Amino acid sequence: MTRATRPRGSVPWTWLWLLPGLAFMGALFVLPICRMAWDSVSDPVPGLGNYAAILSERLYLRVFWNSIWSATGATLASVLIGYALAYAICRASGRRRRLILGLVMFSYVVGTVPRAFSWLVVLGDRGLANLLLLRLGITRSRVPLIYNEFGVLVGMIHVMLPFVTLILLGSMLRVGAHLVPAARTLGATSRRAFWEVFVPLTRPGVLAAMMIVFVYSLGFYIVPAVLGGAGQTTIVMEIQELALNLGDWGLAAALSTAVVLVSILGAAMYVRTTGLADVHGHE
Repeated sequence: MTRATRPRGSVPWTWLWLLPGLAFMGALFVLPICRMAWDSVSDPVPGLGNYAAILSERLYLRVFWNSIWSATGATLASVLIGYALAYAICRASGRRRRLILGLVMFSYVVGTVPRAFSWLVVLGDRGLANLLLLRLGITRSRVPLIYNEFGVLVGMIHVMLPFVTLILLGSMLRVGAHLVPAARTLGATSRRAFWEVFVPLTRPGVLAAMMIVFVYSLGFYIVPAVLGGAGQTTIVMEIQELALNLGDWGLAAALSTAVVLVSILGAAMYVRTTGLADVHGHE
């Protein structure tokens, strides 16, 4: 039954199928966030004191900046590396494609904790990277590669790269196989056909990958805790300190609400940029 012929006041069956999922999301996602937002303006006293403390205390502004800076760096690097990797998988065929995709999936299924601690072995003062740099004569002394911003970025990129690669690969596989060759037959060089035909068609996948990586990276805890130093304290680490060690639930809720708002803002920008809100316009 179409929208024009459906009797007024009738309820589409699709909405009934959505009710269990909506109830589940409301109970386990919406209500806890609403409770958190309420605690941020009611604990310890009603008002916006917790948010005023966030804006006035240099500590909270610094950890917020650390989180945004790390998330931005991880997003840009992951998308650049992931695009090249996804393109290599897209162009490969047969056994080579299965091999590369298998390596990506293997990294995907390994947990964040073992991946973070594995970089201690690679980037430590006596790790493989420093040993290689000394053996090749590139450096004369050991280079600090962990407990700093570099170590955090490496760990975050390692965690997010499989997500980005799979998203971009799906976007690339939807590009018509004959579009780039058609552009070349019309006189475009391989480089021009790639930048003016292939890349624009994968733009939705790039934007989706950037949004997911940025929002996800704002909530990293294990990677900066293991590979970062005191100067790389993130907002999530500060929330854990306030809630569990200091018992300041109101301020912790305010910081958490701020993270949620930034995530919602990022999702809204993605929807507006890609035009997903105009559903009927794509029909």
